[in-house]
Order: sequence, then structure tokens, then C-alpha cells
Amino acid sequence: MGATDPSPAPRLPVGLKVSVDVRRDQQPHRDARIDAHVRVKAVGIGPSDELPAVELAVVIALDVAAERREAAAGALAAALRALPDGLSFTVLGGADETGALSACYPLRGRWALSGTGEKRRAAFSAGRILPAAGDRPPVGYRAWLAAARELFAQRPLPVRHLLLITDGSSHDGAAAPDLDEPGRDGGELNTELSRCAGWFTADVLALGGDWDPAPLLAVAERLHGSPVDAPERFDPSVAEAVRRLRRVRSPELPVSVAVRPAVHGVTLTETAPRRQALQAVRPAGEPRRFDFPTHQWEPGTRDYLLTLGVDASTDPLGVLLQLATVSVGDSTAPLLVRWLPPGDAVGAGTAGDGGSTLQTMDVATRMRAALDRGFLALDPLSRDEAGQQLGLAVRLANEIGASWVVARVREVAEILDGSRGVVRIGPDVDPGSVRRGRLNIAAGHLLDLPEQPAGKPVKCPDCDHPAGPHAQYCIACGRGLGCPG
Repeated sequence: MGATDPSPAPRLPVGLKVSVDVRRDQQPHRDARIDAHVRVKAVGIGPSDELPAVELAVVIALDVAAERREAAAGALAAALRALPDGLSFTVLGGADETGALSACYPLRGRWALSGTGEKRRAAFSAGRILPAAGDRPPVGYRAWLAAARELFAQRPLPVRHLLLITDGSSHDGAAAPDLDEPGRDGGELNTELSRCAGWFTADVLALGGDWDPAPLLAVAERLHGSPVDAPERFDPSVAEAVRRLRRVRSPELPVSVAVRPAVHGVTLTETAPRRQALQAVRPAGEPRRFDFPTHQWEPGTRDYLLTLGVDASTDPLGVLLQLATVSVGDSTAPLLVRWLPPGDAVGAGTAGDGGSTLQTMDVATRMRAALDRGFLALDPLSRDEAGQQLGLAVRLANEIGASWVVARVREVAEILDGSRGVVRIGPDVDPGSVRRGRLNIAAGHLLDLPEQPAGKPVKCPDCDHPAGPHAQYCIACGRGLGCPG
């Protein structure tokens, strides 16, 4: 799953289509910034829609306080009985008298293979989950992550996933969800997340409402999973998570960006279905290639914001230039721009040149940021700040038709004038609803963006590097391709 991960790929093929949407006409500068919308569509190929369960390894960690143990053990037993046959699984839960975490199942060894008898024994053993001794809190998220990492090292299956079921009673300290801002109090958790990244993915199932969203969001985002507001009877949520894992057709695929020498900065951010900044891996011997690992590919659509820093001081004006190619699997699309001569104004964008799409993405980014800040201001309660931010989110949502944002705001505020962004925070704001809202916001929603026309791909006759249908020069060796602009 990571750059050094030797695990095999699953046996379900996937078809991929990459499109790049960018404003074609740009003003040249020594430090020009180019933003592009990258969309990747994945389509399942073949007669089967589900990955065989034998290619999945799942660790279930139950992280709850003593008073919730009995109800949680019952839900866990139901979840174990519903596992598909052939799945490799381990159940962790509770702590011994020393405070160390304990294994619930299997009774011997590290892994069990689900079958009728094995699931029955695992469900019966769910009652062995130990509460923390005395008033000691559960062992903490970092301990569950470290234990899962050690377990998965012994089970190198294509899809490896942690289901962390928690009521938030662990005390790890907050870890910042922003990958660029490590939490001051969550250093150990952030360090462990760095060790786990690429080796397995993780969902967080949050029970109740008395938990800090920050470390839960950090776990889900850093390990490319989903934060889920789960009911006390969480077994349907576990079953849905396993069903989703079986739709995975590739546990890891890099989004590869190859650039011209004039490009000096490359960043890639996934905007949907999950919001996350991706970290580039630089392949040895290829200084102009950036690989961004992505995880859990199933049929569907993903959107990315690609940003390039470009020195255009020596580039020709008025001709199409291929600044980069974006590849996922066997699909490649070019990023083409044309530097305008001095005095030519850059327009607002016309249909098909990326202007309207990128404007929609910019509005959506500001809308999501305002929604996040608004819910954050409600926990703890700051009505004025929350009202301003949620009002901004509603106004921007009306611009692009994001009805899910309006519905989310209505859970905590009255919308007085949506077009002007005027809202009034409700008199009684439930902290649990606010925290659950923060998890749900992170789940992500696709934008309804226009399709971009696809041209016939070409390859350089000298070095065989892929190029876009309108490219005039090979991005790898510089040979003229003779393609029309």
C-alpha cells in the first residue's frame, strides 16, 4: 500500500480515465501559479463486483470506557457473526491490570480466518473484552495503531484495514487534522500515524458524542479512511465498512505528475470524496516526476486540485505548451497552457477552458473552510464567530447549489436569508450534535462539474513518453511532436 509495501494487488481489474481542466490562457511570470482540476474516474472491469474476502485483513479495536463495555460487547458479537467467510481478522479490546491493551480474539495466535465455527467462537468471546482497571482510561488511540501496525506486518494481504470503534474516552492529546500543522499535544499520536501511513487504512466509528473530533479526524484522514458517527448498536456500521472494503479494486495507486524543467513546485490536494493534502514521493533518478500515493480505489470519481509553480520567463508566447502530464495507471492527460503576449487580458474563462470549473472549485473550497470554522466555533460555543462562518458557508453553497451544506447548517442554526448568508444560531446547541457534524462534514461530497472532452492520446516516437492530444513537444525529451495546437 505504501511506497515500500511489497503486498500484492487484488485480482479485480479497474479501468481509469484521467482528465485535466485548466484555464488555457495565462499571464507569464517568473513565478506563475497554475491551478488545475484533475478528475479521475474508476470503473470496475470483469464479471465480479467484490474482492474475495481472503484478500482482506481487518483489525477491529474496541476502545470504550467501562460503563459502555456490556452494550459494546453485544454489538461487537453481532458484527463478528456478520463477517464474510474467508476474511482474516483480529479483535482487540480492553486493558489488563498493567494498563497494556489486550487481545480479545483469536484465543491462540495473532489472526483468525472467518468461517462458521470461527465466527461463532469469536462472537462468544466478545464478552472477554476487559474494561480498564479501576478508573484508568482506555489505552489510547496510539496504542491501537501501534498494535495494528505490528499485526498487519504479519499479514501482507492486498487490503489491510483498521476499524477503530471508540467513545472518545482515551486520552492521547489532540492531534491536528491538518497534515502541515502537527498537534503540539498529540506528538506521539502524529508520530505513530506517520509510521502507519501506507501500511494500512483506517475508519473511525465514533460512539456517543462526548469525544474530541480532532484526533479522530487525524486518524481517518492520515490513514485514508472515513470518520463515521456510529450508533451504539454499531454492528451495521461495521458490516458496511467491510462491504466497502470488498469493493476496493486497488489498495494503492499513485497519481503521477511529470513536469517540464520550468516547473519548480507541485502540490496535489484531494478535494472529493475525501479532503486531504497528498505527500509526494520522488522516484530515484526521475527529478521531474512526482508520485502522490492514493488508497482504496473502488469504482467512482475522485477530484484533485493540482497546483504548479512555473518560471515562464523564457517560454514562447502565444503557443500551447505542455507544462505537465498527469497519469493514474495506464491513463494520462496533459496540462496545456498558452502564455499571452503583454497587453492581452486573461478572460474569466469560457466553456471548456477550465475557467468555470476552477471557479466552482474555489467557491467550494472556501465554503468547506467556512463550514469547518463555523462548527469549530460551536465547540466550544462562540455564537458570533459561528454565525458569521456558517452564514458565509450558506451564501457560497447557494452559489454552487451545494444543498448538503444548507442541510448541515440547519441542524444548528436558522437560515434567515440564504442568498445573503444571514443565519441565527439556535438557542440550544447540543455539543454532541456539533461534534458529530464535524465528522460528517469530513466525509466529503462530489461537485457536479462539467465533463471535459477527451482527445486521442499520443506517445513520443523517441522516448515513448505519453503526451496529450494537443501537445507540440515531448515533456520528457523535448522532441517536437508535430501535433496541431
